[in-house]
Amino acid sequence: MSSLPQVIYSLPARSPVGAVKWPAAMLLPNFGVAVFAVTLLQVLFLSNGAQALFRDSDTGWHVRNGESILQTFSLTRVDTFSYTRAGQEWFAWEWLADAAFGGAYQFAGLSGVALIAAFAIALTVWGVAQLSLSLGGNLFLTAGAVVVLIGTTSIHWLARPHVISWFLALAFLAVVEHERLDRSRWMYALPLLSCLWANVHGSFLLGPAILLIYAIGEWMLSQRKDDRKRRYVIVAFLCLLATFINPYGWHLHDHVISYLQNNYLMDHISEFRSFSFHSPGAYHVELFLFIAIVGIVALLRQRAFGPALLGLALLHMGLYSARHLPTAAVLLLPLAIPALTRAVREFGWLKPALAYSDRLRSIDQRVLGIVPLVLVLAATFAGTRALAAAGAVEFNPEVFPVRAAAYLERSNLAGRVFSKDQWGGYLIYRFEGKTKVFIDGRSDFYGQQHLETYAQVVDVKPAWKTVLQQYDIRFVLIPPDHALASTLAISPEWKRIYADSVASIFQRVN
Repeated sequence: MSSLPQVIYSLPARSPVGAVKWPAAMLLPNFGVAVFAVTLLQVLFLSNGAQALFRDSDTGWHVRNGESILQTFSLTRVDTFSYTRAGQEWFAWEWLADAAFGGAYQFAGLSGVALIAAFAIALTVWGVAQLSLSLGGNLFLTAGAVVVLIGTTSIHWLARPHVISWFLALAFLAVVEHERLDRSRWMYALPLLSCLWANVHGSFLLGPAILLIYAIGEWMLSQRKDDRKRRYVIVAFLCLLATFINPYGWHLHDHVISYLQNNYLMDHISEFRSFSFHSPGAYHVELFLFIAIVGIVALLRQRAFGPALLGLALLHMGLYSARHLPTAAVLLLPLAIPALTRAVREFGWLKPALAYSDRLRSIDQRVLGIVPLVLVLAATFAGTRALAAAGAVEFNPEVFPVRAAAYLERSNLAGRVFSKDQWGGYLIYRFEGKTKVFIDGRSDFYGQQHLETYAQVVDVKPAWKTVLQQYDIRFVLIPPDHALASTLAISPEWKRIYADSVASIFQRVN
C-alpha cells in the first residue's frame, strides 16, 4: 500500500486580545455555559417541557426496578413485573442507570428523574461543543452545529438510560480523537469508562468498536508510528474485557448481540425502524446528514481516516435505525465541524470572518462563567420544582391511561389486565409493580414469540379470544378508538365498565 502524507492539525493561534479582568471573568457567561443553559431550557421548559421526557412509558419500569435495587441491595435477575413471564430470567442490563433513576425518584419524585435526564442531555450538548472547539472547530460553525444537534437528538429525549450513554460515548470519543492528535493522557482510563458503560446501557460495545476503527485508520496511514496502532488495539482489547465486569458476565454480550440480530424485533419495534422524514422537525435530521456527509468528505481529503471511517459507520447506523440517529449526531458533529473549519480556512475571502471568530473564541477562553452557571443551576431546580407543583412533571394524562388506572384502583377490581405495550411501563409505575402486565417495552425480554402472541390480540387476529382465555384475562384496557375496543363492545362476553377520551376498560362477564 502506498504511503500517504501525514497531516498534522494545529489550533489557530490565540488572537492578541487583552486579558479579561477577574470580576468580569466570573460574572460573564462563556460559550459553554450558554450552550448548557439553552439546552436545559429547551429540555425542561420549552415545547412540551419536562412532561415530554415521559412520553415513553419505559421510564416506569426503570424507576421501579431502580427502587427495588436500592431497597433490597440486590440486582433483579428474574421478572417480577408481568404475569405472562413471571419468574423467568431477565437481563436488567441498565441496572446502574435504573438505580440512579430510582434514587432520584425516592428523593424528588419524577422531578428528580427529569433532572437526571435533562442534565445528561445538557452535558452531552455542552460536551459536543467543547470537543468541537478543542479540535479547532470554528466558534460560529460550532454554534450552528449545536442547534442542529439539539433538533436531531430531541427525537429521543426521554427519561431513559440511553441519554446517559450519549455522554459516555462522547467522552470515549474525545479521548480517542485527542490520542490521534498526540494530545491525550487518558487512553488507559478507557477500560474504566467501558466498565461503567456496560452497566449503564447496552450500547457499550460501541466503545471498543471506536478504538478498532481508529486503529484501521492509523493502519491506512502507513507512515504513522506503529505504537499508536498497537495502543489502539491493546486498549480496545482491555475495554472489551472490562465490559465483562457486569452482573451477567459474557451472557450479557450474548443477549445484546442476539437481540440486535433478531430481524423481527428490529422490524416491528418503531424506534428501531428507519427515521421517517415525514416526522415533525425532520429538517434538523436532514441538516445533520448534510453536515455529516460534507464533513466525512473533508476528513477523507485531510487523511483523517479514523474519524472518516467512524463517520461512515455512524451514518449507516443512523439511516438503518432512528434510535441511532442521536448517537450518530453526538459523535459525528464534533468531528465534522473541525474538518469543515480546516476546509473553509483555505478560502481567502473568509479570513476576516474567521479571524473575528478566533478573537471571540480567545476572549471566551478567558471567561469562567462561574456565577452564571450557579444561577442557571439554581433557576433549573426552582423551575422544575414549580413545574412539579403545577402537575407538569408527570405522565401525560392525554397519552396514558391515568384516569382509567385511578378507576381500577378506586374500584378495587381484581384480575389480570391486558393493555397495549406502550402502556405497560406506565401501569408498572402507577401500581408500583403490584399489578402485573401482559407486556411492556422490554422487547428483548419478551422476545419474538410473545410479541407475536400479543399481536394476535391487539390486531384482533383469529386467535385473540384464545389468548385472552389462555391467560385468564379479566380486564382489557385499550384506547376507545382501537379496533379491539370496537370488537369487545359488540362481544357478549365483555362489557365496558369505564371510558374516557384516552382509555376504555372492558370486563369479562363470564
